Amino acid sequence: MRVAFFALTWLTGLSLAIAFASAAYGFGRMAEPERTDLISLAIFGAMGLASQAGLLLAPWAVARGLPARIIAALLMGPSGVFLSIFAYEGFTRYAAGSPFWAVAWAVYLFCGVLVYAAAYVALVRGGLGRRAGASPSI
Repeated sequence: MRVAFFALTWLTGLSLAIAFASAAYGFGRMAEPERTDLISLAIFGAMGLASQAGLLLAPWAVARGLPARIIAALLMGPSGVFLSIFAYEGFTRYAAGSPFWAVAWAVYLFCGVLVYAAAYVALVRGGLGRRAGASPSI
């Protein structure tokens, strides 16, 4: 269970960071092509990783104490809110007959919102599955 949680959160966090970096780089190439280079791509990549820091720290924080879980949840907050807004926007555009690109909406909804929700639940619970030697709760 922990390995699956780790893989899911890291794959999602890294894919969202890559999506952020490529979108920012593409915008930079469009707006100021003479000033956008590989250094810009590296900066955008670092910004993308920073935006997903909470999700990338979630597997580590779940096994730690309350302060680590709170920090990871707070770091996940802004990205989780924006992913929820994008998923809602995708739904309203679909209902209006002008849908997002299906892959983008799937990333926002399934890979973003659902993984963030699962990570929040794991952070609130404070663990994944039973630990060895744990006494059953009554």
